[in-house]
Amino acid sequence: MSPQKILVWVMTTIGGAVGLFAPVGIVKWLLMTEPEDAGILTFFFLPVWCLIVVIGLLVGRRLGIALARVRRAV
Repeated sequence: MSPQKILVWVMTTIGGAVGLFAPVGIVKWLLMTEPEDAGILTFFFLPVWCLIVVIGLLVGRRLGIALARVRRAV
């Protein structure tokens, strides 16, 4: 595996981790402020959370490609 691919892989993983753990604060805040509504709100927040993870993965990949200066064929 080339160093460029490793860099892209690592940056993609970091972006996904940020997207995965960033909304945890929002869920904790919901549990503290509205404990009776937190269950249903967290349930509806799950698709948004998945979207944030995917966006984090894509942003991490784009950043990794930019840092590694990988050229893709057109």
